[in-house]
Amino acid sequence: MQGIIITIDKEELEDIISRAVEFSLDKWGFIRAKEPEDIDEFIMKVPQLCKYLKMKMSTLYQLTHKNEIPFSKKGKTLYFNKDEIDKWLLEGKSLTIYEQNQAREISLSLADRKRNKSIA
Repeated sequence: MQGIIITIDKEELEDIISRAVEFSLDKWGFIRAKEPEDIDEFIMKVPQLCKYLKMKMSTLYQLTHKNEIPFSKKGKTLYFNKDEIDKWLLEGKSLTIYEQNQAREISLSLADRKRNKSIA
């Protein structure tokens, strides 16, 4: 078996690599934001989000049907903003005992204020 040697310009190599990366990102459901200020923001489609959340597709479709997860829909395609998904995940976070105690103290002090206000 013989190898093949090809000579290409630097620009041609960059173009080939760029097209390969774009093809791979598109294949896995990533869409790169067009505007320079949004370059770090990623939009995911259903297959990519399922991998990101380690979730079955049917579960994800259930969450979107019940509007329990942030999403956008263009035509028949669902899109998910990674930042919004990360915020959504943090909303379901359990409070530590310290945070629970702080919240309890705040609500008790607010209740005392209301009680004292109504008496005065």
